[in-house]
Amino acid sequence: MTLFKVLSMTLASLISVPALASNTGLGPKTANCPDDFYSVAMPDGASQCQRFDGEMPASLVYHTSANTQSILQWYQESMPELAVVSRFNGRVVLSAHNNNIRVVVSPDNRGAQVDLLVIDTLLAKQ
Repeated sequence: MTLFKVLSMTLASLISVPALASNTGLGPKTANCPDDFYSVAMPDGASQCQRFDGEMPASLVYHTSANTQSILQWYQESMPELAVVSRFNGRVVLSAHNNNIRVVVSPDNRGAQVDLLVIDTLLAKQ
């Protein structure tokens, strides 16, 4: 095989793989992030939201470019009823006094991942 053929085949395979991946639905299904999620505040800059709220308990996972400490501070200022209940492996869990709302903040390469969990249907506003 000539060098030209090898390069052509390599280039063609590099171009086709991303196209195939985008057509197969691989990866998580994300949506626009809401302003709040069942009474839980959402910060500006939340992205890559994944909702799991077909039934209760409801959850939502998102990414933010803010670092872990900044997002923890934002939640404690926006929702004073949330308090730190656990710290483990860089993850911090905030919970409301009645344990109906939990927020888990985990460090990410470029910011933080935030997992929201709403337990009680009485809190559901959506």
